[in-house]
Formats: sequence, structure tokens, C-alpha cells
Amino acid sequence: MPVQLTTALRVVGTSLFALAVLGGILAAYVTGYQFIHTEKHYLSFGLYGAILGLHLLIQSLFAFLEHRRMRRAGRTLKLPSPLQRSVALCIAAYQEDPDYLRKCLRSAQRIAFPDLKVVLVVDGNRQEDAYMLDIFHEVLGGTEQAGFFVWRSNFHEAGEGETEASLQEGMDRVRDVVRASTFSCIMQKWGGKREVMYTAFKALGDSVDYIQVCDSDTVLDPACTIEMLRVLEEDPQVGGVGGDVQSAGEEGMAVEDDQVSAAEAWSSHQHISREQ
Repeated sequence: MPVQLTTALRVVGTSLFALAVLGGILAAYVTGYQFIHTEKHYLSFGLYGAILGLHLLIQSLFAFLEHRRMRRAGRTLKLPSPLQRSVALCIAAYQEDPDYLRKCLRSAQRIAFPDLKVVLVVDGNRQEDAYMLDIFHEVLGGTEQAGFFVWRSNFHEAGEGETEASLQEGMDRVRDVVRASTFSCIMQKWGGKREVMYTAFKALGDSVDYIQVCDSDTVLDPACTIEMLRVLEEDPQVGGVGGDVQSAGEEGMAVEDDQVSAAEAWSSHQHISREQ
């Protein structure tokens, strides 16, 4: 059966199933039919609750089966050679809590993937943003593998006193620092998160096979990169994989688990995608 026909049938079948479930829930809610209830209806269990319970049970079952399939596949990524796949981790930072940023960078340092590039882009180049560069030096700096650049501009807006020649020179310097360093930090003129990610993607270009991104308040599991890369390698039709983001018990802090699913959507905290 052609792939396009199979996809169309799945879309139609899924849509019909969703409409059937929605119709059943609405009918149960409107009729208010109850299987069991107390004398004065303080407690009751009806058709509406049964449908919702069945829906939850089915979701849990499919989630369990998917995670079991992922565990059976094993945690080792079998590639001809690890050097044939290159990955860059891009971290977006804006006025981040110092403790959160340290934890994020330390977790990035512990990721079990050969020759992983780490690119920290700070959305701001003012004096009050300099502490994030200091934390970068504290955690990842101090070696020949680390590089940094404080840029007066960004790729879409020139900084004060910037000429066309100096703007182009800054763009070239950003690319050189990112591509030549295992750990790099770019501080640039404020432009928002999209501008931060644009800088990382633009500087990396086609120098890596995959780009992994996360926020600066995320603690990454050591196996997260290799787990998500395995999903991408197994199915060429998968263009991006999101991780399982959980709360670390601290307000605003996120933990990136190594359990992933090809069906999971993009995560606001962390995901990996193919570099086109």
C-alpha cells in the first residue's frame, strides 16, 4: 500500500475515533446516566466517568507499551562510527538564575556523547549580563577547547557605533568561535529567544549533523543526546525528537530525562533535530 494512502487512512481513522470519543463523552454528560450512586447522590459513578476512565486507561496502556519498546531497543546507539555523527548542544540564556545556569552547564558537561559541541548564547551584552559569561568560564572555560565573544550586535540588529564592516567582522568572529571551540559562549545584543537560537543555528551552519537545544534552566540526563539521536537514526522520516521534561522540585527548574518517544512533540525545554 502506498505510503501516502496509508498516512491518509491513519489521519481519517484517528479523526473518526476522536469524534466518536467526543460524541460519547457529550452524550454521557447530557444524559447523566449513573451506574452507582449514594442515596442522596453525594457520590456517584456514571457513564461519563466510565468513558473518561477508559480513555485514561487506554492512554496509560499505550504509554507503557511505547516505553517498553524503547527499553527493549536498548540504550546503545549502534552506528558504524560515533565520529560519523556530530551534534551541537545550543543553550539559550537570558538573565538566568546563577545556580540554575551552573547546573545546566555541568549537566551538559556530563553528557555521554563523543565530541559534543556546547554553544551558550546569552541574550544580552550589558554589564549586568556578564555574570553568565563568568559562570561559563567557571564551569566550561579554562581550556583550549573553550572560546567566547562579546558581540555589540546580533545578526539582525547592529549595536551602537557598529559600522557595516565591523558588523560583518563580528558575524565572522561568531562563526569562527562557535566552529573552532568545543565549548563556546556568545554574548550578543538583546533580541529575544528567537534571535538567540538564530545566532546558534547560523554560526553552526552545516558543520554538524544534528542540533540539540535547551533552555538554561534545564538539567540534562547524561544519556539524553544519544537516546534522541537513536530515534532519529532509526527512522529517517522523523525530523525532530522531544525529551521527557520533568520538574526537579525547584520552581522554574526542569530536568531532561533520557526516555524519549518518536511520537512526542517538540519540547519547550529540550529537543534535537536534523541539520538541513
